[in-house]
Amino acid sequence: MGRQDHSHDLSTQNHMRLCAPLTILAAGDQLGVLRSSGGSHLLDGARLVQLERNQEVSEAHLAGAGILVMEVDADVSAAMQRIERVRSLRPDLPQIVALESAGLPLVRTLLRAGVADVASLPLAPEELLHAAIAVLEARTASEGAVTDTAPLVAVTRALGGGGSTTLVTHLAAAFAEQGSEVCLFDLDVQFGRVVDVLGLQPKRNLTDLLEAGVRIDGEFLESVAARHSSGMAVVAAPRDIIPLESVDAEPLHNALTIARQKYDCVFVDMPSNITNWSLSVLAGASSIVMVVEQNIASLRQARRRLELFRSVDINDRAVSIVVNRVERRLFGSISLSDVEEALGRKVLKGVHADDQAVGIAQDQGLLVKQVRGKSAFATDIDKLAEALRPMLEQGSRA
Repeated sequence: MGRQDHSHDLSTQNHMRLCAPLTILAAGDQLGVLRSSGGSHLLDGARLVQLERNQEVSEAHLAGAGILVMEVDADVSAAMQRIERVRSLRPDLPQIVALESAGLPLVRTLLRAGVADVASLPLAPEELLHAAIAVLEARTASEGAVTDTAPLVAVTRALGGGGSTTLVTHLAAAFAEQGSEVCLFDLDVQFGRVVDVLGLQPKRNLTDLLEAGVRIDGEFLESVAARHSSGMAVVAAPRDIIPLESVDAEPLHNALTIARQKYDCVFVDMPSNITNWSLSVLAGASSIVMVVEQNIASLRQARRRLELFRSVDINDRAVSIVVNRVERRLFGSISLSDVEEALGRKVLKGVHADDQAVGIAQDQGLLVKQVRGKSAFATDIDKLAEALRPMLEQGSRA
């Protein structure tokens, strides 16, 4: 509902500014669908140019264009070359590519190639309007905003119940206690427990941000986030269980972007299940901390997730392996070196188990160090923060 209302508001506010530079290149049948649509008035003033699927883009097609919507057939190499052709003719012209049945890998490829956004076929006026306005807003923000943004650390689990919520809450608190302005998002929209384990009772939560859409700013974000005794701000998961697929990626991305502009570091506790929007968050993270345990099931799922990350071009170097609940036994357990061999990569840190202290702390809404100062778990969390901080600082300079 928030997105629809926002589109209509912006269609009024930006109509003259938007339509004049908007050029739409598409085959005759697609333009026919667009013209006959009930929402065609939203694009009044846009320049509709017929470009059949076997035609090459020329300078004349792009004359006067400020934003370009262009139909592309992903199965035809010549059609895909249109993107490069436009870039060679007009390097600074934002391109919105319209194509049919675009999967996540293709969308990511197009975005990496410099495409501003991807729209679906058949062409729909409201979708094109929304995409064009988003391009305008992104351009305005990039012209006036500071280029540096804070690192985003996504903590994900190889298997449910791996203790990632305990780890991310303590890791974020460690950064906050070391003087960083930290914001922690609980994105486990079905089973999030961050505020429970931290003893917080916020009046607002992630739902407020998602419903506000692109209208939020730093002040609104701060009003939603609860403040923990460590100093970190916490955005709670929705109060009620919601379907994973109901999360709208655009307002979520907007909220995370604003958080990265406002705070020194942003942490997110990811859900166990993989969705398009959660993959998008992981792909945009500065660092991904994958929490695994010393058992076959966890390592098997960790391998599967690493393979998935590679398939959608998430940088291997962004992923760090942290072994949680490290056992002290010398025999009969999988060692850290066994974990490294199974996953084919180094373990960043191991965090020793201290179930008793963790349980007592979470029952009282406290951090482990508040109930047991010499806990091995608390010491390992501080070491993990020390290991992670220079990696984030290096990434922010890259």
